[in-house]
Amino acid sequence: MSAIFVVVALPVPPRREFTYRLPDALRASDLVGRRAVVPFGPRQLTGVIVEVTAAPPPVEAKDVLDLLDEAPLVSSEMLTLTKWVAEYYVASWGETLRSALPVGWNKRSRRYAVLTGEPDAEPSDAILKELRDEGRLPVSTLVRRLGSDAGVENSLRKLARAGVVSIESVLEETSGAARTETWAEILPAGALDGSEDELRANAIRQRECLLYLRQKRKALRAELTGRFGQAVFGLEKRGFLQFVEEDRMRIADGSLQKYAPEGRVLTREQSDALTPILEAVSEKRYETFLLHGITGSGKTEVYLQAATRVREAGRSVLVLVPEIALTPQTVGRFRARFGADTAVIHSSLTPAERHDTWRGIARGAFPVVVGVRSAIFAPLPNLGLIIVDEEHDTSYKQSESPRYHARDVAVVRGRQNKIPVVLGSATPSLESYGNAVSGKYRIMRLDNRIGNRPLPVVEVVDIREIPYPARKSVLAPVLLERIAQALSTENQVMIFLNRRGFSPFLSCGDCGWAPRCPHCDVTFTFHKRENVLRCHYCGTEQRPPQKCPDCESDKLDFRGIGTQRVEEDLLAAFPSVRIARMDLDTTRRKDSARLILELFSNREIEILVGTQMIAKGHHFPGISLVGVINADTALHLPDFRAGERTFQLITQVSGRAGRGDEPGEVVLQSFHPEHYCIRAASFHDYGTFVDHEMKDREELKYPPFSRVVSFTFRGKRENVTREAAHAFLAYLRADEHTMSRVWELLGPTPAPIARIRDRWRWRVLLKGKLETWGALRKRLGQMLDHWDGTPLGRRVQTAVDVDAFDLL
Repeated sequence: MSAIFVVVALPVPPRREFTYRLPDALRASDLVGRRAVVPFGPRQLTGVIVEVTAAPPPVEAKDVLDLLDEAPLVSSEMLTLTKWVAEYYVASWGETLRSALPVGWNKRSRRYAVLTGEPDAEPSDAILKELRDEGRLPVSTLVRRLGSDAGVENSLRKLARAGVVSIESVLEETSGAARTETWAEILPAGALDGSEDELRANAIRQRECLLYLRQKRKALRAELTGRFGQAVFGLEKRGFLQFVEEDRMRIADGSLQKYAPEGRVLTREQSDALTPILEAVSEKRYETFLLHGITGSGKTEVYLQAATRVREAGRSVLVLVPEIALTPQTVGRFRARFGADTAVIHSSLTPAERHDTWRGIARGAFPVVVGVRSAIFAPLPNLGLIIVDEEHDTSYKQSESPRYHARDVAVVRGRQNKIPVVLGSATPSLESYGNAVSGKYRIMRLDNRIGNRPLPVVEVVDIREIPYPARKSVLAPVLLERIAQALSTENQVMIFLNRRGFSPFLSCGDCGWAPRCPHCDVTFTFHKRENVLRCHYCGTEQRPPQKCPDCESDKLDFRGIGTQRVEEDLLAAFPSVRIARMDLDTTRRKDSARLILELFSNREIEILVGTQMIAKGHHFPGISLVGVINADTALHLPDFRAGERTFQLITQVSGRAGRGDEPGEVVLQSFHPEHYCIRAASFHDYGTFVDHEMKDREELKYPPFSRVVSFTFRGKRENVTREAAHAFLAYLRADEHTMSRVWELLGPTPAPIARIRDRWRWRVLLKGKLETWGALRKRLGQMLDHWDGTPLGRRVQTAVDVDAFDLL
């Protein structure tokens, strides 16, 4: 029998797959898509079989150790999609598959240190002391207890050579793996009326149990034994019931409130936008639609009616939303329309909930999926429509490898499945707008709010003109006045500031000293409620000092503002008003974001303060006033998208006002009211903003007129990291295949935040030509594979980010 080899994609950084020999005992049909356990150096890893071949690799192949599935776990559609993602974003296919599958999909190899012999004398080695107490410990536990990863590893090798300790690798299930539960099902013999008369007269508990199960037909064994004790097993022996093992489904809710299940009558604009989408659905034809609708224009109802038509045809629907804070409300609307057919995917699901939701989707139990970025890989069978709400949002971009953009992956998945894709936004990204102008996407507009409600009136307040005494509060006098007016008419208020904490930094009034994180190149942020200085990049905390450690002055001032400070000033101005804050600090616990939004929806909160979590996607008719604090905070960041993000945030948060019977109003506080982004946002003028921004982007060859690729080099030593960045840039410049396909190479420079978590960061930026991007992408992959094997490449971590969004 000729040998069979399988190509396995493993969740490791190298951008290639690995070939193994399949033992005869494991031969089966439909191998592609199954998980395989394979040796990888000293470890054992779980990967996905992506190819079967009779051709042996150039080096001797190791054997596959085990197959974990009776049938393929990963569909051919998902293999094709993840391969595209890996190639486009210059990433490992195995790491991409890991992103596409739920936690618990792979068994992990865990190394244990085992005491196998007794030392000649009382052990002085710390490892032996630990092992003498417990005999066997994970190596990771020893490292955690004793510190110094390298020191523990060296000691273990010496002890192993002495025959005192052995190292074992054990495959273990990861959290979230499938779980089963035992059910009791009534059999025909027990279902017959009068069958309980066959039981002994004194078998009272068995009779009660049988009558109970006859009504329910099926119940958990644990429930029955809790009620009837050992009588349950007596009924099983008599053939009245049987025990069956079933997968335990741990599914999270996620809805916020109840919505009317029936569809609403569409406006003329909504109907005109829906018609071409439905035509593409009925024709099973790929097309990407950009639904450009102002805030409150009814984009969600267009989504719902398109999804309804898809479900009537027996096909499934995928809906992406950007923020976990947006998910409950959107899920509520889709659940009202589609009931228990709807599943939710977001980062607050437990591993068990995520795993079981994924399995339910794959089986067809949830043909409507609403989720955040990772939901783009939901294994929906018979997919008929993909919707991307708030398509401009930056949270659709993954920050770790593979650094994919879910919106763009959605377009590719739609094309591969020959189905329509709908991208919706009040402030479309310049990339999507550019695709619409070029004819790649079809643009449809909703220029009016439902019920012809007017857009909110925006009043821009120049903070520079406020007298200094009035600046002690972060809220301008005119904003305080408008808040009081809104509350007096029993309306709600939303206050937006895109910075959490109480104060961005603490500084000495005499010498200018400011406490900085010892692990990151940033100042600490002061959190007043906990009285702690906290780094928002690595989480390091410390208590604020009483005096300046440099000059011993007690003139320590808190500079700048955060959401905690805004909340405090509001409480001081309106002590009897119910105020809540919604930011990363208040939404760490599961369901906390949903509960805050629920209280606000029920009008149990009168003023909601928050970061970008509250800025977009919410529909609360009670809001008549929105206040925007420091609207231009992001304008001065070293990022070519700073203006676009500022315009989008202001427009989106302004759109929360005036969605009910009362007209809306926005007070926008700014230090730069003359800036074109602020002026355009204050007039809800997307066209003027886009015209200005597009001219700048085209002149400087930034997206959508190029592909921006960021190469970030991270290392423990600054000089090595800097040297690596310079060497890589020289490597690129020396390659004529690369240089002929790029507009410009920028750098190398330290990243704006030069050190995070004790790792120095240097960056090179590449602007690639659109017409030669495919060839350039392949060349970059080849060059990175070579670079990773060089002496300098091995001393640093090199992160490549295609279509980069995070440039800080």
